[in-house]
Amino acid sequence: MKEEKVGYLKSKANLLQGTLKLTDDRLILEAHKTGVGGMGLLGSILKRKVEKENYGFDVALNEIEGVNQGKQGLQKNILEVKTKEGEYRIVVKSYDEWANLLSQTS
Repeated sequence: MKEEKVGYLKSKANLLQGTLKLTDDRLILEAHKTGVGGMGLLGSILKRKVEKENYGFDVALNEIEGVNQGKQGLQKNILEVKTKEGEYRIVVKSYDEWANLLSQTS
């Protein structure tokens, strides 16, 4: 249904780059650490190893308990998704667009 490159606020000081996907029944975030690099073969191996781990989530839409607009500094397009497991904070291009899509599917 929708896919967008986003920032995932894993904590107040930890922003990971990722992709947020909305399907008919799931909200999926694939987020990876980036910025690791180096010269040669060792740098390439290290980068692949670090970026291989997924820090995102995969939740069924019926498990979402609430969606709110958050704030991080001056950024107001923060999509806060609350589930039983916790709360996920995602920097999106348009909070209103994502909130409308999630309200239509749940």
